[in-house]
Amino acid sequence: MGLGKRALLYLTRKRGKTLILFLLLLVIATMALSGLAIKQAAQTAQLNVREALGGSFALKQNTGDSSKWESVQQGTSGSKGFYRGEPITKELADRIMGSVDGIKGYNASYQSTLLMKNKGAYLDLIDSDSNDGGMGAMLANSGDMGKTSTAFGATDTAYDNYFAQGFLKLVEGRHLEHGETGKALISKELAEKNGLKVGNTITLQQADFKAKMNGVDSEDTVIDVEIVGLYESTAKASAVMSNWSIDNAVFTSLEVIQHVRPETGGESYERVDFYVDDPAEVERIVNDVKNLDGLDPSDFTVDVDTSSVDSVIEPLENMDSLMTGLIAVMVVIGAVILYLVLAGRVRERIHESGVLLSLGVGKRAIVAQYLVEIALVAALAFGASYFTSGLVAQTAAAQLLDYATEQAGGAGNAGATGPTGGDGVMAADSSSMAPKFEQNRDMTKIEVVIDPAALVAVYFAGGVLIVGSVVAAALPVLRLKPKEILTKMS
Repeated sequence: MGLGKRALLYLTRKRGKTLILFLLLLVIATMALSGLAIKQAAQTAQLNVREALGGSFALKQNTGDSSKWESVQQGTSGSKGFYRGEPITKELADRIMGSVDGIKGYNASYQSTLLMKNKGAYLDLIDSDSNDGGMGAMLANSGDMGKTSTAFGATDTAYDNYFAQGFLKLVEGRHLEHGETGKALISKELAEKNGLKVGNTITLQQADFKAKMNGVDSEDTVIDVEIVGLYESTAKASAVMSNWSIDNAVFTSLEVIQHVRPETGGESYERVDFYVDDPAEVERIVNDVKNLDGLDPSDFTVDVDTSSVDSVIEPLENMDSLMTGLIAVMVVIGAVILYLVLAGRVRERIHESGVLLSLGVGKRAIVAQYLVEIALVAALAFGASYFTSGLVAQTAAAQLLDYATEQAGGAGNAGATGPTGGDGVMAADSSSMAPKFEQNRDMTKIEVVIDPAALVAVYFAGGVLIVGSVVAAALPVLRLKPKEILTKMS
């Protein structure tokens, strides 16, 4: 009787033991294949995050030189400091864009506060989460300051930090574009609450309370802008004051803000965020920018801000490392369990082995039969694991990601802010006013796909594991002489 036929007959005769072996191999293969798929998904998610967030750098004013600051009298409110170093202009940003290869776009930004009105009436603002630390009570006694909103001066909102990092998404209309003014973006929620839509006009102006402090007439700061786009938040955000939340913000041009806030003395953009075609080229591009003629490091800093990338990627890296360890543990445990099961089967079949020996079947042929039996069951179990691991992997991945995020110190709550600047109320500057987002979990969302290549790897690794386990379990048969085996039978 041939080797294969004997193996099939044994498997069909011992249906219960064959089923147990099938389930054991199915569990081992499912866990291993799920682990490989989750690890691969975590690595893919890291690459996606780096592509989305890692391909940018910022040009900022070097505000560390005190000699470049000027104190300007602000009406009856005392004086305020303004940076008077070399300004960041659109012309400078365009020169960088045109001189260095690999940059796909940029946004120059500035932040301030102002009032928004519709047909002479204040806009009804959205109540949002705030961390005012007592500023609410202070602003309650500051006239119309409690009705002000955060304003962002931008040249191209498609490359604004909030939009580029995925915290905001455009849902109607279009982005602000280079070279235009008199246009604005507001949140869809704010627009709906006030009966506004794309194409409507709203009025911006300086708060009366602030205008009196600055010695200007608020009526001279009035300017109308057309709503060209509406946006929505994709992550939870909070601000120092509810009225300064991102849902109440307006994106417009620097020229509009300078008209509303003439006391700033024509301050320039505070920063320019450049986005590159290939994230791997960021360091090279930054070095090229630093070496441009006329870009004095005493006036400007050029750096890559990796904080957003790091806070998002850390749980993914933790998950990647965790899966490496879990796969190693699963392989070791699976090998031990498989060995113990196979060793028990060999001991139970000592009588069968003796009979085969008495019929002239060699010991190696007996071991080969064991291998064929396991290989047949494994082929079915490993194939079935392709389907079972698909059910297990996504659920396990979500739970592991939550655990990895907790181990990362709650990276999902890292306070992500947009551009910051120099406007404020008394002691409050724009960095304190900037809305803060919880990291968007969609950025760390992983899609687990069972790769056929991973299944091939499971077949290969499983084959090696099976051969090793069968040989180790069959060593007693290989070491005993036929006479000794026959003696054990009796």
